[in-house]
Formats: sequence, C-alpha cells, structure tokens
Amino acid sequence: MTDLVDSTVSLIKEVSLRRATVADAEAIAAVRVESWQTTYRGMIPDTYLDQMRIEDSFLHWKQILEALPAAGDRVCVYVAESEGHIIGFASGMLLPEPKLGMRAELTAIYLRPAWQRSGIGRRLLQKVARTLQAQGADNLLVWVISGNAIARNFYEDLGAVLMHEQAFTWDGIDLKEVGYGWRDLSVLMASVNAMPTSGAVH
Repeated sequence: MTDLVDSTVSLIKEVSLRRATVADAEAIAAVRVESWQTTYRGMIPDTYLDQMRIEDSFLHWKQILEALPAAGDRVCVYVAESEGHIIGFASGMLLPEPKLGMRAELTAIYLRPAWQRSGIGRRLLQKVARTLQAQGADNLLVWVISGNAIARNFYEDLGAVLMHEQAFTWDGIDLKEVGYGWRDLSVLMASVNAMPTSGAVH
C-alpha cells in the first residue's frame, strides 16, 4: 500500500492546472475519447465507443475554445498538465436559464484512467466552481449517466445532492441520467479542501 501511495504522490507532484487554450483542443479530445472508451463500457454500446474518433471531438472542442474570449468567464475550461502532456480537463458555464434551480453547470470533467482517483479531478472541479462563483453563481449542477457509479460516488463524496433522474438520447442511444447539485458552492469548496491531496498540484 505504501508503494502505491508513494507512486501516486510522485505523479501528482508533476501536475499543474491552467486555463485551456485553442492549442489544447486535440489533447482535450484525446482525453475525452480515452475516458469514454474506458469509463462507459457496459453503459454505452461497444460499437459506438469503438467508433469514437479524436478528430470529431477535436472540432467540437476547437469551437468551444475559440469562443472563450467572447464568453468571458461565463464559460471556462481548465486542463491538468504533466510533463507537457494534458492528462485531464474540466469545463463549466453559467446557464442562460436556471435548471433545477441551479445557475451554473459543470459540463465536462475527464481524466486519463491512470490519473483518476489522485485528487486531480477534485482540484479541476474546484477551479471551475471558483471561476463561475466569481461570475455570480452560488450553486452548480452536473449530469451523470445513471449507471456511472464511480462518478456518482465522486460527486456525493464532495457533498452534491441527487436532484433529478430522466431519460435522454445521445446520438440515437437511449440512456438515463441523474442530476446532482451543490445548492451552496461553499459546501463544495469545503469538501475539496477537507480531502487530502498533494500540495504540488497547482
């Protein structure tokens, strides 16, 4: 166990968090595709996951990143970087209209599998939440595929409350999703700060 902890800490020491730029679009797309193909096995058909292409996701994220200057901090994207490589990212936005009483939404958070459960996801989430909070958001919503127990536990451990469950369709695939929310962002901040993580994540 000690060796595992030591190796995890050594990895964390190499990680920095920063705002994403257009130049990060391809790396963000690669993280998203890899994360989907490993995380959603058994929830989304293998045929769909196996056909996912970085090029398709790249165009989507390039458009988002190009639009960031005009959006100001109403939309934000952060990346986690280690030795020049993007190993995770998170994004969020102020909502044009409240959903379930929430004024902001965490729209994506993904890490390469080898870097999951290391505290990096919590810090990425905190970066997004702080940015949106500075824009006037006092609460935050996130949607999760209902069968994604790991993600659900992640949010619940950080104080999120289950708010809603609904059916939705993604690229012709019928799925169910659940909405979690922090009605008070100070609860999220306190939960992140209370959990141990390497001080070298910056």
